Amino acid sequence: MYGIILHLLQFANIFYDYSSLMPFKRPPDEETIDSPEQIRTLCSPMRHEIHQVVLSQGEASVREIAEQMGRKPASLYRHIDQLVEVGLLIEMGTKSTARRDAKVYSTKLEFMRYSPRKPEMSKALGEFTRSSLKDTGLKITKSIESGTAILPVPLRDTYIGSPAGWLDESELAQLNEHIDAIIELMADKPRKPDAKRMAISVGLYCASSLK
Repeated sequence: MYGIILHLLQFANIFYDYSSLMPFKRPPDEETIDSPEQIRTLCSPMRHEIHQVVLSQGEASVREIAEQMGRKPASLYRHIDQLVEVGLLIEMGTKSTARRDAKVYSTKLEFMRYSPRKPEMSKALGEFTRSSLKDTGLKITKSIESGTAILPVPLRDTYIGSPAGWLDESELAQLNEHIDAIIELMADKPRKPDAKRMAISVGLYCASSLK
């Protein structure tokens, strides 16, 4: 029996299971987060969102990151410094702006390495999961309590649900195709007029294997 939690307010990184016997393609090392310290750095919702913005944009300055997040640049510098310190962001030089040269940041780190043989990594991934879902719950609550949430489909912008059911391998594969389609839909979407900044968390687990 599989349970899936879908929240429309916090997009999480992809967990990649190297221990699986399924013939999945291993992502390149340069795209893989494999340090507990790096994962714990992303337990901060702010740093996690910054990393996601840079990942989707390819390269971005602090001002461009702030614009995507709807925040002031001054609020991001400390978090960006921490991301650079642990290697989650890389300084790619500078580019000229109307005011002054601005540092540009980039990252290729998209996947989190999961291996049951490395307890410290599993513990860090657990901390990241709890942090992400807790932040999602807080933001959904804020959206609902604000009175601005749109709940009717097709323009629903706030949702929480925990469906569960018994799935065979074919149905589980279909479910994962839908998850991948959601991720693809959300990726590489620059800010544009009349668009809302949406975010999503997806949590999938095998409920029948938990005691």
